[in-house]
Amino acid sequence: HDILYKAPNNLVTFLDNHDLSRFYSVMGEDLARFKMGIALLYTLRGIPSIYYGTEILMKNFSDPDAKVREDFPGGWQGDPSNKFTSSGRTRQEQEAFDFCSTLGTWRKANAWFGNSKLMQFVPEENTYVYFRYDDKHTVMCVYNANDKPYTLKLDRFAERLGNTKVGRDIISLREMPLDKELVLNPRSVMVVELPRTRD
Repeated sequence: HDILYKAPNNLVTFLDNHDLSRFYSVMGEDLARFKMGIALLYTLRGIPSIYYGTEILMKNFSDPDAKVREDFPGGWQGDPSNKFTSSGRTRQEQEAFDFCSTLGTWRKANAWFGNSKLMQFVPEENTYVYFRYDDKHTVMCVYNANDKPYTLKLDRFAERLGNTKVGRDIISLREMPLDKELVLNPRSVMVVELPRTRD
């Protein structure tokens, strides 16, 4: 419904809030699905908003709303745990926190992204690929919703990839070959930054 809005890039987008069930619970407490949703939030149009606690996998359903408005664990003397520090988080909570922090920090540092264009390709075999780009920058977002690894042929994305041979996944910081195919992990997302176009 972007056509209804004068400036859809300025809309605030969110996965949960104080009136909605917490996203991690809605995803069945599945960290892989959670990560794919967070990546969508940060890489699609709009101004992403994270409800407090989403980044550490706070959970519950809004029945009643008070269940999704519980205090963030920690910060007060006598609290049994303190999720404000990495030492107070579980391994999975820290993984979710790092994932949200990485995407949020990258987006904050790349002001161009807020006004970038979108080109998406028809999903195939539970995979989905879209690009965010402007005259100088390109980011390729790749999702694999399969429970098995998937080999993604890259030739059908030539319109946006051009002659690019390698990119960098901003989540793992690994270089990704982009000449022929990408091997996608089960239930995973990659946000691949392509080399910047020179003036």
